[in-house]
Order: sequence, then C-alpha cells, then structure tokens
Amino acid sequence: MCVEMLLIGSALLGAGAAINSANQQAKAAEETGRNLASQAGQEQDAANAQADQIRKAARRQRAAAESSFAAGGVDVGVGSAIAVDNEIARGGEFDALNAIITGGRGADSLTQEAIAYGKQARNAKMAGYGQAASSLLSAGAGAMKASGWRAPASGVGSPMSVNGSAGSVNVSNLA
Repeated sequence: MCVEMLLIGSALLGAGAAINSANQQAKAAEETGRNLASQAGQEQDAANAQADQIRKAARRQRAAAESSFAAGGVDVGVGSAIAVDNEIARGGEFDALNAIITGGRGADSLTQEAIAYGKQARNAKMAGYGQAASSLLSAGAGAMKASGWRAPASGVGSPMSVNGSAGSVNVSNLA
C-alpha cells in the first residue's frame, strides 16, 4: 500500500509540475505576443507620422517654389510653374505613401509574429496537460501493478480464446 501511495504522490507532483511549467511557458509567450502587437501598432503610428512629415515638407517645398516663381515674375497658375508644382506634390505623396506601406509591412510582420506566440502559448498548455495526464496514467498503472493486480491469463475468458467458451472459436470443429 505504501508503494502505491508513493507512486500516486509522485504522479500528482509530476502532473502539477507539468501544468505549472506549461502555464509559465504560456504566460511568457502571451507576454511576448502582447509586446509584439504593441510594437506593431507603434510601427504603424511611426509610419503615419513620417508620412505626415513628408507631406508637410512637400507643402513647404511647393510654397517655396511658388514664391520663387512669383518673385521672378512668372505666373504660378500656368505652364512650367504648374508642372513643377504638380511634380513636387506627386513626389511628396509618393514618398508619404511609401512610408505608410513600409510601416504597414513591418507592422504586419510583427502582428504575425504575435499570433505565432499566441499559438505557442496554447501549444505549451496542451503539452503540459498531456504530460500531466500521462504521468497520472503511468502512476495509476504502476500502482495497480504494485498492488498485485494482474490481467487475466492469456486466452481465459478472452473473446479471442480458442478454448470453446462463449464468444470464441472452437478450433476442434475447423479441421
């Protein structure tokens, strides 16, 4: 009886340790995932802020070009002056959109990594619970064996026996 109690106690401690370890791994993975998700948001915000700065710089450049044309006596609403203004506006918007796209790609990558850490957390918990169940089942089998429990002898009372009992094949009639 003492051996059985030791086996069961050991299994309970092992199962508890497996679950605790799994929970700690899951918490660490979840925390890493939250941090990555936060970084993704920050990266997207930084890209949007950079795009705003690019657009402001383009507006300043357009104003400076208009001032130069006006100071030179050129009509800013026609011809080359309009072409220069349009080119500056187009280039500024192109650069702003590139900043947003680049930031979005970085944010998407971090988001996918955060999702992977979430899956890792779930997998860690499942593995820990599986290991705990395995420890308990193994200890239960060991305790049963230590207590003297034995499976029935091979062929006796088994549905696959060949001794003519109910549910079995009588091999004497097969010859």
